[in-house]
Amino acid sequence: MNTSLPDTRPARSAILRLLRDAAPAQPLPQPGLGAYYAGPYGRGRLGARPDPATLIVPFESAARGWRAEVLHATPASWPDAVRQALAQRGVRRVAVGTGCAWRDGFARALADVDVRPFDTPLEVWKPELFDSIDAGLTGCAAAIADTGTLVLRPGPAEPRTLSLVPPVHVALLRASDLYASLPAAIASLDLPATGLPTNLVLVTGPSKTADIQQVLAYGAHGPKELVVVLVNDLEIA
Repeated sequence: MNTSLPDTRPARSAILRLLRDAAPAQPLPQPGLGAYYAGPYGRGRLGARPDPATLIVPFESAARGWRAEVLHATPASWPDAVRQALAQRGVRRVAVGTGCAWRDGFARALADVDVRPFDTPLEVWKPELFDSIDAGLTGCAAAIADTGTLVLRPGPAEPRTLSLVPPVHVALLRASDLYASLPAAIASLDLPATGLPTNLVLVTGPSKTADIQQVLAYGAHGPKELVVVLVNDLEIA
């Protein structure tokens, strides 16, 4: 029995050629976003940036509303906060990136657990990651106070799998990286200058779904717990 698949390249090329031929001769005008930025969902994108200190309370309120736990810490105490959060959940094995900006405190934060650096191709250690890793530890590029959302910028040094697979996701967030809205947070990344990443991960609470009988369940497609360690670095900024 011949099970070879048909060659679809000619059809694909023909479709793409038709699309290119139908493209307008002149570029379409860029949409104006001024009104959106000036509205309630664009706070901080235009004009002065709200003081991050004023965004701590609304961020925490929104994050807790999505069933995330928010722990407050200082630049000196955050390793102890992480250590306590892991101990309370009985975490034994933690996956971390190889280039996280918080690595200087890992020795104290992860003293009681088995640390597994993400330094192996995913295909090689996928069974271990899915079956025996209890928590993933990541940093955050920014956070959105309006919705309690974390903005992660994954890369080779801190793959997105760390925040998507383990049952517990522990995220380290500096208060100075709080922004009022999504447009303000994305603008802070300065993507034209720093380079467009393969993807950005927006995390709003733990993984959840209500697809089955309209019953809300946590952890079906990712971490069932999200712990945000909010490090107040504003006094020393």
